[in-house]
Amino acid sequence: MKGPKENDKFQMAVNYVAEYSGVKGSVITDHDGLVVAYGPAVGMDSELYAAQGLEIVNSINKSVAKLVKPGCSHISIKTDQDWITIAHTCVFYLIVAADKQADDLLNVRIQRALEMISSHVKEKYPTVSTLTKPVSTGSKNNLEASHV
Repeated sequence: MKGPKENDKFQMAVNYVAEYSGVKGSVITDHDGLVVAYGPAVGMDSELYAAQGLEIVNSINKSVAKLVKPGCSHISIKTDQDWITIAHTCVFYLIVAADKQADDLLNVRIQRALEMISSHVKEKYPTVSTLTKPVSTGSKNNLEASHV
């Protein structure tokens, strides 16, 4: 894991989402499922969410590969009690766990956090940001699954 100064901007992004009402916690993970930063978690195991979040992304991308290309950039799953969002930007994933009762303005916070992550990656790792373009959650390749 990187030192505190290098993680500050990633930490700011997860804290920005985690401070929203109804959010249980948030985590930034790389494509291998390693936790880069996590927000205050209330009943949320950051490492479990990171690993399982990527399993969900891979499973859904495999299932919808014939329907959409290049795959999902934003997945939202709602159950009777919970709301899990997994969003991709650059080379990282932002995973947010919230109560189902959290309002839709949470999506605005998630989008802003993705912009913060993308901006930090562009500043800190310019060669990475030119290889992979950040994907807006407003793209036509989004998949929203609502399971009740």
